[in-house]
Amino acid sequence: MTMTDLDDFTLATEKTDAGKKVYSVPAAEKALDVLEFLATQSSVMTVTEIASAMGRSVNELYRVILVLESRGYIYRRAGTDRFALSLKLFELAHQTSSVRQLTDAALPTMQGLAPSAQQSCHLAVLSGHEALIVLQIDSPLPMRYSVMLGAKFDFAETSSGVVIYAFSAPAVIAELDARMMADGREEELKSVKDRARSILRLGFEVKASLAVGGVTNISVPIFDYLGHVVAALTIPYVPQRAALQTLEAVRALAVDAGRQISADLGAGSRSMPDQQRRSS
Repeated sequence: MTMTDLDDFTLATEKTDAGKKVYSVPAAEKALDVLEFLATQSSVMTVTEIASAMGRSVNELYRVILVLESRGYIYRRAGTDRFALSLKLFELAHQTSSVRQLTDAALPTMQGLAPSAQQSCHLAVLSGHEALIVLQIDSPLPMRYSVMLGAKFDFAETSSGVVIYAFSAPAVIAELDARMMADGREEELKSVKDRARSILRLGFEVKASLAVGGVTNISVPIFDYLGHVVAALTIPYVPQRAALQTLEAVRALAVDAGRQISADLGAGSRSMPDQQRRSS
């Protein structure tokens, strides 16, 4: 182990003027310095460029950057050695109390929606490039289709994921686009963008499931008090003799439920996109 390695893991303490102990962990401080620096940059950078701009050596930062990459806090632009900050810190900040607030707000409405629609329904949020199911309510009918709580799906393969994508901030869209391009999914990305344009125009998506035959997904966005999309409410519509509600009637119920959940989160009139308000 080199002297630099020892320095990285040395825990030093000193006291401030107020007598309070301050702990120093160089390796952790370097990682935080890299994250804070990349948060201020608008372009991707090589390790050498990052080190130079931070006034450190490449040897000091190389392993730190690799660890941050492996944990998903930064990402390497496909086909290059250039790095940028990912949205993982944003996700961590919003996956705790905000998810509980979201599910608490959505639960009563979804508990009323399932029996009214005679269909199951679920709530999904974006977690990286995946749609994560955070709430699931079963249909009251004995035959039903439902999605497991906690399940994750590639966002592009679900109505929930593409609805969230459509209303997301440009930075989120750019990161998801880059991920699909890096995976060689150019044609699929074109389809996602076509769907997103339609979703923005209508305010919802009604589309045959890409995963399960005979299921039509009805998906609407959920907005928070700032008007930011935070989730998607989806009904996987299954036609059957016992289900008396038509697809169009269930779509209307889903739109109303999405508006109600958004309103409960404080979105107000922003719970309806401009295009959706004009068409209603």
